[in-house]
Amino acid sequence: MTLSPQEIDALLLPLAPSLAREADTILDLRELLMSKGHPGKCVRCFFRLFNAAGVESMPKLTPLRDFMERYLEIAVRADGSELETIPVRLRQGEDLEDFCLRSMKQVRLDRTYQAQRVNLAFRYKAAA
Repeated sequence: MTLSPQEIDALLLPLAPSLAREADTILDLRELLMSKGHPGKCVRCFFRLFNAAGVESMPKLTPLRDFMERYLEIAVRADGSELETIPVRLRQGEDLEDFCLRSMKQVRLDRTYQAQRVNLAFRYKAAA
């Protein structure tokens, strides 16, 4: 994932007028995207914006949500090896906790891994 500053600004600037109270979060997300910072922090910022947005702001978040789903994934690892990756799917009406619980349940209930401990972590998708 390599986005230009102009592409990042095109994602975030439309949010500023209606989410002015979340200016720090928007700036934090901009910095994370510019520096390819920790993807989990990007998701946390997204949910802060998502939860602060009113009904009129939701359409403005769609390009950012599409971006997150296109460039982020969840790596599932156990015993030092990668088992699989899960796509990031951000649902309306969820918060970060709901999203994480849904992802953990998906791995725990829909899979039959032999490992005692399975770790999930956000990461950027590898370049195609």
